[in-house]
Amino acid sequence: MTTPDVSQNRQSQLTETELARRMRAIEKRERQLDQALAAVNAQREQLAAIQADYERRRQGLIERAREVQVERERLHAARAEMVAENLSQQPPLH
Repeated sequence: MTTPDVSQNRQSQLTETELARRMRAIEKRERQLDQALAAVNAQREQLAAIQADYERRRQGLIERAREVQVERERLHAARAEMVAENLSQQPPLH
């Protein structure tokens, strides 16, 4: 038969063992969460870089579209001028 002191000592050891096990489990989970957080932060930085590149390209396309529009308007004006000049050089139809 065990004495109350021995029984209480065993419970105390079990409690300490259980506490140590739980602490290891918590520490392990904290490490996992730290790794997950680091991965999320890395992905956020990568996304920010992709967004910056996208915005840079988008602005380039906007500028190129403006350049093309200006060139197109210049060509239309040149065509209209050529048609007007051609019409002015033709004899009247009456």
